[in-house]
Amino acid sequence: MISKTTAALLTIVALSAWSIAKENFDLTYEELLTREIQGNLENDPSQLDKPYVIMVSLDGYRHDYAKLHGANQLLNVVENGARVKNWMPCFPSKTFPNHYSIATGLYPAHHGIVANTFYSREKDEMYAIRDRSKVEDGSWYGGVPIWNLAQQQGMLSASFFWVGSEADINGMHPNYHYKFDGSVPYKYRVRRVLEWLDLPELKRPHMLTLYFSMTDTCGHKYGPEADETCEAVQIVDSHIKTLREGIEKSGLPVTLIVNSDHGMTDITEAIYLEDYTDLKDNTVLHGPFAFIYTTDESETERLYNDFIKTDDFRTYLSGSLPSYLHYDNPDRLGDLVLLAEAPAQFNKKTSEPYSIAGNHGFDPFTTPDMGGILYMEGPRIKKGSVVDAVENIHLYPLIAELLGLKINHPIDGRLEVLKPLITD
Repeated sequence: MISKTTAALLTIVALSAWSIAKENFDLTYEELLTREIQGNLENDPSQLDKPYVIMVSLDGYRHDYAKLHGANQLLNVVENGARVKNWMPCFPSKTFPNHYSIATGLYPAHHGIVANTFYSREKDEMYAIRDRSKVEDGSWYGGVPIWNLAQQQGMLSASFFWVGSEADINGMHPNYHYKFDGSVPYKYRVRRVLEWLDLPELKRPHMLTLYFSMTDTCGHKYGPEADETCEAVQIVDSHIKTLREGIEKSGLPVTLIVNSDHGMTDITEAIYLEDYTDLKDNTVLHGPFAFIYTTDESETERLYNDFIKTDDFRTYLSGSLPSYLHYDNPDRLGDLVLLAEAPAQFNKKTSEPYSIAGNHGFDPFTTPDMGGILYMEGPRIKKGSVVDAVENIHLYPLIAELLGLKINHPIDGRLEVLKPLITD
């Protein structure tokens, strides 16, 4: 159940949860460097000979974009390295849950970031991706992010944006990191990552992350097959080219991992829950799936009984979703969880319609367009190796293996799933 005050605020935030406001960026590169946040800046001597991993996220980069839109650099990564045919996001196939699943090796229900926007009964507060106070509050985040695992074992890390990297999680951030600002030019991001790689050995980070959002933004606004989305894919590919050239020039043993958090699909239909029942004062978060936080148990029962009469969408009580989704978190999920099927999504009837052509968040097991990419190349990557369907939680133990880090805490990911892509 949820308080009326929190409900009102939560509804407002949910209307534009996928879109992060961007400021105009007019700083020089030198001024950007003053924004960099730094912690301890020395590797333990035991880590100096370890290799390096650069993990790049291409937000909303669908599984077929490289061929569909002619991303020659990424196609060359595949030719020179390894890939996963069906790189599956966790449910819900949203940005924040999946970036943090990749970072921790845990399903969203287990690390706590269960959606881009949600309510915590224990805290009696909402988490929303546009609320900086929550995004930077480590108490919302469970698990051990890969940058924390590195630090715990004396290895430096760096992040030019990743979900969770701004939060104080168990007293740690990446040793070098920035607060998110979507307007920072991509050329600046790549330049800084390569400069980190060029630091003296003692101060050089071994685990680096980099984030690009352009393909997601264009997929939402124009649709996954639009010319604008194609252009975004080409622009991102040019920055991957610069990054690859810099890695080669460094002469260091670097594994480049390029992955996406989810795919994208066309949206052409709306489902209005008001057509099926009286929503009363219950709080609804709309999109490809819907959370309903009810005012009391009788409302939960009433709404459930009304919704199960239709086959237009799937209706579940919290705690009863299919086991394959691994989606059970009594503190944070809605009392009811509704799943739409593309190309339809839940919209609020009394508000302006969603002005988007594409979206994500659907069940990845029933919606192939939710699939993303996992491409990699590097010293231990087997050229031409391929594995089939893999959930993204399994990347964490592979990165730990490549960096020579030990995992001493429970995770959902398993090394053996992706190990066929690397040499012993």
